[in-house]
Amino acid sequence: MDRAIHTFDNGVRVYDDHLLDEQRERYRKHNVHEAEEENIFVNLIQRIPVNGCFVDVGAAIGYYLILARKFAPGVTIHAVEPLARHRAFLRENLVLNGLSDNDFTVHLEGLTSSVGNETFMDRGFGSRLPRNERDRRISLSTRWKRLLERIGLRQPKPGSQVLIIPTITLDLLVGRIGRQVDLLQIDVQGLEVEVLKGGTQSMASGSVRNFLIGTHGLPIHQECVARLRAAGYTIEVDQPDTTEQPDGIILARK
Repeated sequence: MDRAIHTFDNGVRVYDDHLLDEQRERYRKHNVHEAEEENIFVNLIQRIPVNGCFVDVGAAIGYYLILARKFAPGVTIHAVEPLARHRAFLRENLVLNGLSDNDFTVHLEGLTSSVGNETFMDRGFGSRLPRNERDRRISLSTRWKRLLERIGLRQPKPGSQVLIIPTITLDLLVGRIGRQVDLLQIDVQGLEVEVLKGGTQSMASGSVRNFLIGTHGLPIHQECVARLRAAGYTIEVDQPDTTEQPDGIILARK
C-alpha cells in the first residue's frame, strides 16, 4: 500500500506518518510548518551568498533542510540531529524530494554547553537533552537503570528505550565546519540557552552571522536575547509570543 504524502504549499513533501495530529491540525490553517518563522527563514536563506553556509540545529525530519535547498541550491547545508529515528525519517523525506545524503552533512551529536555524553529524552518532536536540574536527576537515574539492565540485575520495561548520545558545543561544531556560518537555525526544545553557552567564541568572533532561534518559554527567550546582545548581536526579531506556531522567535545579526 502506498504511503500518504503531505505536500506543503511551498512544495516541500514529507511522509504523513512522520507527522503528529496537532501538526496536521495546524497545517489545515496554514499549510507550512511554522507560518511566522518561515517568512523570516525564506527571506534570510535567499539572501545568503551562493557559496554560503546554513546550519540547522535540531533538523528533525528535514523540513527546513529541504526548504533551504529549494530556495538556495548552491548553499552548503549542515544538519544537527541526534535522534536516529528522525535521521531515518529525514533520509526518507530527502529521497521523496529528489535529494540525497550527498546534498547535506549530518552531525549525529546533540548540541549543548559541554562535550561528553548525555541521556537523551526521546519524546518524538519534543525530544531533547535535559534542560534543568530535575531533568538531570532523572537523566542520572535513567543511566543507572540502564546499567542494571545491561548486567542483568533489572528487567527493562516492555518497549522502553534509553538513549545515551554524545554531545558537542556550538564552538566545536563551527570549528568542525571550518568556515563562517551565514545562518544558524536552532530548535532544541528548551535547550536554547545551553547551546548559546557553548558558542561564546563563535559569537564573539562573529563566526555565526545570523541566528534564527525558536524559543520555548519567556525566561529562555529573554536570556537568549540578553546573551546575544552581550556578544554584540543586533536583535532584529524579538517575538516571545506567536499566534500561528508554538515557538517564540529571535533573529539576531552581526
